[in-house]
Amino acid sequence: MSRILIVEDELKLARLEADYLNNAGYATECLDDGLKVVPWFKQNPVDLILLDLMLPGKDGLEICREIRAFSTVPIIIVTARIEEVDRLLGLELGADDYICKPFSPREMVARVKAVLRRLKPQEVSGTEGPISLVPESFRVRAGHKETELTAVEFQLL
Repeated sequence: MSRILIVEDELKLARLEADYLNNAGYATECLDDGLKVVPWFKQNPVDLILLDLMLPGKDGLEICREIRAFSTVPIIIVTARIEEVDRLLGLELGADDYICKPFSPREMVARVKAVLRRLKPQEVSGTEGPISLVPESFRVRAGHKETELTAVEFQLL
């Protein structure tokens, strides 16, 4: 199970993000203070960070810069800053994606899945038994192993 750190100072939004991610099978942790993020992350590695930019204590861009100095953990910026210069700066500092508020929680989950899938591809090789397709969930089963695919991957298969 992938672990995701949600860095968000709006409690309702942090809970909403956590609920959707938990329902999608992810474990979540939430922090609301920019000063706590880097020390916490050094002690508690996660698979992905959802990072707000406007935080008390320390700005999300500075947090992104600090984390990139020692880690390649995927970072998705989630913020109300929608100007192109902000998006470009976030991506230049090392963010893997940028989501503008307000956003669809389902799209956020899809973006998290896409980033994690790209960085940790799953393979079906090395299994025994027949291969079966599960069209409702875009999954392929090979023996006792099941892998989630994108719609395009599923159609190609």
